Amino acid sequence: MRFLPWQKKKKENQALIKKNEGQVLSSKPKPEAITHWQKEQFLKEFNDREEVFFLELAQRSISKGYPVCRDLYFFCYFSTLRFRFLSQVGHDARFSYVYAWGLKDLNDQISFYEKKLEKWKS
Repeated sequence: MRFLPWQKKKKENQALIKKNEGQVLSSKPKPEAITHWQKEQFLKEFNDREEVFFLELAQRSISKGYPVCRDLYFFCYFSTLRFRFLSQVGHDARFSYVYAWGLKDLNDQISFYEKKLEKWKS
């Protein structure tokens, strides 16, 4: 149903405890789940060695207390891309600038998702 600007949908009052149901709602939001698209991306993009690195990193992260969520996926994904980036043999001098900035961007993304995971840590 679509509302016009003067017809606003009334918001339900969300209390932490619903009186009629007796359920306690969590005040802390839940992390987003991993989607089917991300599972397909994992299978398509990585070779066997990178898949093993990704899965070992995910297992270590889960044992540290991080939840299985989209942020964990991207943390492991960018860490695996950094692993791929560092394992490339024969860096050409012409691409050293691109290599340095690419590595910096990957490290920034990894630290961003690691900070987000620290917030979700149980």
